Amino acid sequence: MQKDLSNKKKLFFLPPKGSLEPNGPKDPIVYYYHPVVGFMYCKRIEQALSLLAPPYESILEIGYGSGVLLPALASIGKDIYGVDISSDPEKVSANLNNIGVSAKLTRSDFCSYDCPKEKFDLIVAISVLEHVDDLGKMVQKAFSLLRPGGHFLVGMPRLGFLLPFAAHFIGFHTLKQSHINDYRQFLEIAKRSFIFTDFAKLPSWLPLNMSLYFNMLAAKPLKNKEQ
Repeated sequence: MQKDLSNKKKLFFLPPKGSLEPNGPKDPIVYYYHPVVGFMYCKRIEQALSLLAPPYESILEIGYGSGVLLPALASIGKDIYGVDISSDPEKVSANLNNIGVSAKLTRSDFCSYDCPKEKFDLIVAISVLEHVDDLGKMVQKAFSLLRPGGHFLVGMPRLGFLLPFAAHFIGFHTLKQSHINDYRQFLEIAKRSFIFTDFAKLPSWLPLNMSLYFNMLAAKPLKNKEQ
């Protein structure tokens, strides 16, 4: 059952409009500031962050894009890292520095990300894993980089008839081509290694089989589960 998150402290806040730049033609940063569509873009992140129990020592964001989530992560973590396959780390770092946020950013495929094992106690992937070809490899990479007891926060949509309709309404006309996985596939793969500790959905008032977006919090066991 989905928990009541209404009394959780709001952790997400948008950087000033114009302080971050799109990292490409498909970057959704402009939608966050839209008076209607922006509500849902922000709501999914607010809900995801509400599942967390900060502070965290070391945080990694997979797919940091223009950096819209990094200021919020910096407010709950000491050392902030990001990896993105296409975003320009120098440009994003400069924009973040202008608003007082420091993060160690890398341009790399996540599965090839050069980083010591068990470095992070929180890894965040919001609206990323639905796009990857090898979901199992991504999940195992995250598992290897998390410390025992560390958290893996994932936000993913449902791939059904309602989501393409909603996406078309806001201007995304190629959603079916770019979305390979949905939250059910992630759950099936991740439960082999992780323990799921929390879950929420959007819209929260719709039945599970009609909700469009799902936020999931998983923990790496203190002792590795047998594969």
